[in-house]
Amino acid sequence: MIRYQSQYYAWIIARGVGSNDVVASSPDSYVSYLNTVSDLIGKDIAPSILSTNRQVDQIAQQIAGMRAPKTITNYKSAMKQYVAMVQAELHLK
Repeated sequence: MIRYQSQYYAWIIARGVGSNDVVASSPDSYVSYLNTVSDLIGKDIAPSILSTNRQVDQIAQQIAGMRAPKTITNYKSAMKQYVAMVQAELHLK
């Protein structure tokens, strides 16, 4: 599960993720990637576990070997967008 999923979806669209897609929807893929990461680590994706790039790397190391390296790279891209959203929100408060 992704905490703040609707905000994340709006965030990645605002950042242009998927703006050049012809068929597949990258924003939907990013949400799917984070849900898969959540399943693999057995925890919700939330600011408490994913708010820094270091945490992105730690989670990527934790799930390494569970999926192909290219897939892990996709997961990291989605996680980095979540981190950017969380950090932007923290700066607004």
